Amino acid sequence: MKQIKRIDLLLSFCTSGLLLLMALPAYGDIARPKPSPEKPKIALHTSLVVVPDVKAYEARLQISETSLRELRAALANTPTNESMVQRVVHSSTRTAMAGLFLFLSLSFAGVWLARSMQTQGQKAAAALLLGIAVIGAAAIITRANAGPPSYLYWRKLPQNLSKGYPTSGSVDIEIVPDPQDGSGMKLIVPMIPER
Repeated sequence: MKQIKRIDLLLSFCTSGLLLLMALPAYGDIARPKPSPEKPKIALHTSLVVVPDVKAYEARLQISETSLRELRAALANTPTNESMVQRVVHSSTRTAMAGLFLFLSLSFAGVWLARSMQTQGQKAAAALLLGIAVIGAAAIITRANAGPPSYLYWRKLPQNLSKGYPTSGSVDIEIVPDPQDGSGMKLIVPMIPER
């Protein structure tokens, strides 16, 4: 009887230990809590004047030379930790490399098709290669010139601001001499009346 109790006790102890060991990997699938975002540090405090302009077709941010110097000084104290991938993604080298690889792929494909086909199939292969090149060029042109004119993005700015919605669009940044009124930056927003 004592031996059966010992076996039962040992069995229950082993079962409990096994359950605990099996529960540990289950915690491995639980995602770590996201760290709370740090409040951004104010690097520069300046004034901003927003000016609507019915003649403008593009939003312009005019930064005074003094504000630009202050911004540069503030950025010099900010640590940067861009990875190599981020530097390549945000550079114009990416476009040049994509064009080079597209050219090389079409060239090698053309040579391969020309050598592998008989004389009758060469015309069809050349037509196919020309069609691919035209489609590729059209895709590049379309990608480069995609989107409506930039002033259309700013058209609904008053309605969006009154509703609390964001408005996004492109902005040209201009460096201007220090203004007489002492304003640091001026945002000129196109206000095209709706027809």
